[in-house]
Amino acid sequence: MESKELSLLKRIKLLMGRKLNTLFVGEYHSAFKGYGLEFDTVREYRYGDDIKNIEWNVSARMNHLYIKEFIEERELSVVLMVDVSGSVEFGGSRNKWDVILEVVTLFLYLAQMNHDRISVLLFTDRVEKYITPRKGRKFILKVLDEIIRFQPEGRKTDIESSIDFLRRVLKKRSVIFLLSDFIDKKENYLLKLRILGRKHDIIPVQVFDPLEKDVKLFGLTEFYDMESGEVFLSDSVPEKWNFPVLSEFNAVYLNTNESIEIPILKFFEKRNRTSLVRSV
Repeated sequence: MESKELSLLKRIKLLMGRKLNTLFVGEYHSAFKGYGLEFDTVREYRYGDDIKNIEWNVSARMNHLYIKEFIEERELSVVLMVDVSGSVEFGGSRNKWDVILEVVTLFLYLAQMNHDRISVLLFTDRVEKYITPRKGRKFILKVLDEIIRFQPEGRKTDIESSIDFLRRVLKKRSVIFLLSDFIDKKENYLLKLRILGRKHDIIPVQVFDPLEKDVKLFGLTEFYDMESGEVFLSDSVPEKWNFPVLSEFNAVYLNTNESIEIPILKFFEKRNRTSLVRSV
């Protein structure tokens, strides 16, 4: 019988069709450059070359100027911060967790195709599990299996504590995808996210259900808090449903009623255009 993680990978491939191997992989590769350079070879100096790259030892031996050439250190460190709290179980036609799992599968596959090292942090109101960075197809399937089978101990959300954890364990500059509905009673995590973004590349991925943003109430309505288990009556939308403003970050917004590929592809394309403008 086919495992659920293999089914997810196949579904992602069928969903995207050829785009996954062309547009998606290409856009992902372009959107996330390496963070360093490594020495490749030397060649003869040409007019206009940066004199800072002259290889003086070789030039002295050959009695002619030679330049050091470098290649981009392509291997990235990618981190998936995944919200597994009770609120992600909410949804209409499909719940937020189904969308998050689809995005996780896609990013794992893209990282594998680009030979990037990837780690995963599962969190609720605590750090539930941290999978240290590795790469390769077997590792990707193992990670998917662990995520699918995982049963969190907590139900509530504390993004701040997971950010503090990453600040302690991440030694290398990383691309961090934070996948969550961002329903967190604490608001201080936005400040912590800014601080984390000084060293790392932060991409919030907010998953929401339309009902959360367009709730029509007629008198008292019974609510069930999926994180605390509390049942209560109210004639207004609970305050914790006020979503944070993520405009200062290069965020991705995903609707449970829509497919994931178009918003994510648009995000890659926008990021590539922004990078091109900055380099001009």
